Amino acid sequence: MSIFRYTLLADGTSDEVLMPILSWLIGQHFPAVRSVGAFAKNFGKVGNDLDSRIRAALQNFPCDLLIVHRDAETMSHEQRIAEVDVVMRGFSVKYAPLIPVRMTEAWLLADEQAIRFAAGNAGGNHRLDIPRRDKWESLPDPKLTLLTALKTASGKTGRALDKFNPQKARHLITPRSGSFESLRGLKAFDAFEANLVAQLNAIAYALD
Repeated sequence: MSIFRYTLLADGTSDEVLMPILSWLIGQHFPAVRSVGAFAKNFGKVGNDLDSRIRAALQNFPCDLLIVHRDAETMSHEQRIAEVDVVMRGFSVKYAPLIPVRMTEAWLLADEQAIRFAAGNAGGNHRLDIPRRDKWESLPDPKLTLLTALKTASGKTGRALDKFNPQKARHLITPRSGSFESLRGLKAFDAFEANLVAQLNAIAYALD
């Protein structure tokens, strides 16, 4: 089989933290596949609309599979997928919508030890009070939950805590995680995994 190339087009540059999750998923289902992933960014001035961004991503990062990330935010998971489906009708490349509910941060709650490492206090034992997994997709503000957990995990207080940047620490969470098994069971993650596998099967068949 030839090299399989995939590109992630995300809502923002901070969502590059999703790349290790994609790498892990592909390795789980297609361990023998030679894959190369790219994060679409720095492709110059383009419109903010999804069509323009997809066009720019494909021009600058050609691939066999385009993964289109959109946080659900105030929309439903199904509405966001429909939004991506409509835009992708204008393109011939295979694609998989990646729609965390409500936002990427809900998926970053999965590995408590990785959160402690990202906060610079891997050996800490402060209680992080991360909600149960079945609550993640109904959290009103997953970002606030994650950033609060990072601050607590740092063990810092006073001026040291004031200087601590949880947004910067957020980027270190997924690179530290060895497995994302605990994301399984989340409706949005399971839907993405199923779609991703279906697309990969079709691509693998075509490349054989």
